[in-house]
Amino acid sequence: MKGILKFLAAAKLVDLSDEEKMKLHGIAPGDELVETSLESEAASANPPPLPDASDADTSLPPPITYAAADVASGKSFEDIFKSAQIPDSPFPAERLLRLLDGLRAMDEATRKAAVHAMDAADDNWTIDDSIIDAQRKITALEDYQKALESQLTANQQQVIAEVADLKAAEERAVTEIRKQIAEMERLLAREIQKTAEQITNLEGGQKAAQENCEREVKRLQAEVERLREIPAQFSH
Repeated sequence: MKGILKFLAAAKLVDLSDEEKMKLHGIAPGDELVETSLESEAASANPPPLPDASDADTSLPPPITYAAADVASGKSFEDIFKSAQIPDSPFPAERLLRLLDGLRAMDEATRKAAVHAMDAADDNWTIDDSIIDAQRKITALEDYQKALESQLTANQQQVIAEVADLKAAEERAVTEIRKQIAEMERLLAREIQKTAEQITNLEGGQKAAQENCEREVKRLQAEVERLREIPAQFSH
């Protein structure tokens, strides 16, 4: 395994992590002989294909139910996988993806042969480990996506319900205010009518008093004139 990684790194076909670089220190001479094995594998007319995901014993976990606090935009994949309680893999899917990225310059047959050679050279992991890890992480991400979409739907429904409550409250308030306005308008009309009647009564009373006064003045003046005849005739 170390020899293959060293070969791939030397050929600049893969970028090693710091951990992988540390593991390569002190490699014994002769590891470069793996190159011959790789070329032999690539020359084969029908290189063995990578195991299909459907053939692996995936042991996928059941769908994950995320708590509301666990669902948030921008959450790292590592945190999502941690929430899904995905077990550690002997050869994580991300590591295999990094290896495949480094082998993009190869044709597909050579790339498959290289991965199979690495698998055969190390009993600590198999390609199935990466397949199972990838499937578990796919399930976790898809379940997280569903939880995120479910949270959005719940928020939308809550907003719709709150908007409906606000509009209903507004309608009730408008109805009550309009009712109060109608009542106030009735009170205003009644007060205007009452005031008008009082003014009419006052002005009518004043007019009657004035007419009565004028009649009395005329009566009094007529009597005064009649009485003045006596002094006028007998005062001399």
